[in-house]
Amino acid sequence: MHMRNIRVNGKRTSMKLMPVEWESLEEICTRENMTMSELVSKIDAERQDCDNLTGCVRVYALCYFRKAASLSEPMPRHRPATAVAFAAE
Repeated sequence: MHMRNIRVNGKRTSMKLMPVEWESLEEICTRENMTMSELVSKIDAERQDCDNLTGCVRVYALCYFRKAASLSEPMPRHRPATAVAFAAE
């Protein structure tokens, strides 16, 4: 887990996420042409019935990529063994 400081709606806060979660947020920022601060501030403004901002950020990233995946071609049921071995690494 890595902790980073972020400005959320102008206030400094810290969040602890796994490296892959930070990478996912960075990719979302690139795709949406936003800064990390803008993205997390947006998530903060839209959250409902959730006191845990870090948890909301995790769920947002998961939903973002699930939606992106549903808009693309379905994954093949049977992947070559090399692709499966690579994914496990």
